[in-house]
Amino acid sequence: MSVQEPEAREIPMPTRLFVVARRDPELYSYLRARFSDDAQVEVVLDRRVETRRRRALPAAAERRRADRRGRPEIDEQLQTTSLAIVGAPSAAATPSEARRWIETMQRGVAAIGQALDDRDRLERDTRATQRENERLRAEMDQAWKELAQIDSAIARAIAVVNELRSRLRCEPGQDPAP
Repeated sequence: MSVQEPEAREIPMPTRLFVVARRDPELYSYLRARFSDDAQVEVVLDRRVETRRRRALPAAAERRRADRRGRPEIDEQLQTTSLAIVGAPSAAATPSEARRWIETMQRGVAAIGQALDDRDRLERDTRATQRENERLRAEMDQAWKELAQIDSAIARAIAVVNELRSRLRCEPGQDPAP
């Protein structure tokens, strides 16, 4: 009986790294959720707080030969847009992959446009319904006033009829009704 080594499972390494500036945690949360199921993308929050060695006095001897941040364009992207997308050297997108990304983005933009149009249409419909509601309320108020006037007129007419009836019953010299 021989003991076999378990096969090493190959865990895909991300080919794109999204670095999000610390000042934009909402973007970080959104991108983490958006790419949570994409093994090719990793989203990280920029861990750097500030540039180092900001003393008034120079250090006795600089041990580093050069700045470790070898890609200043990433710092610039983070400062201007809150997001830097870093690709692995072999991560260049194929034309078909780039086309798919563009088509997906275009569909997303079209869907957002449609949603905004729908929202505008619904807002117009809501305003029209509110105006109609106000018109109907005014009509109802007017109808209630007219109903109150009619009710008052009927009450006065009933009072007049009752008065006349009582006069007819009480007047001397008239034959009582058979």
